Amino acid sequence: MPLDDIAGSLFGGLFRFVIYVFVDIFFEAIIKGTGHIVLVTLRPNKEPSETACAAVGLLFWAALLVAGVLILRSLLK
Repeated sequence: MPLDDIAGSLFGGLFRFVIYVFVDIFFEAIIKGTGHIVLVTLRPNKEPSETACAAVGLLFWAALLVAGVLILRSLLK
């Protein structure tokens, strides 16, 4: 039984680490990175905050998703 507990803890910790890395990379690079690029393009003389970058990045990807769905629906009619 102790071997099952050790293996379960090991795999659980490894799984949490892998998920954390993917979520961190996804959120930091894709969401915040996109928001930073958009904000720096729109306001070149101001350094945006991390919260603003995250909000603008989420809005950008949401708008892109909605636009893609609308274009796909119009093409399939």
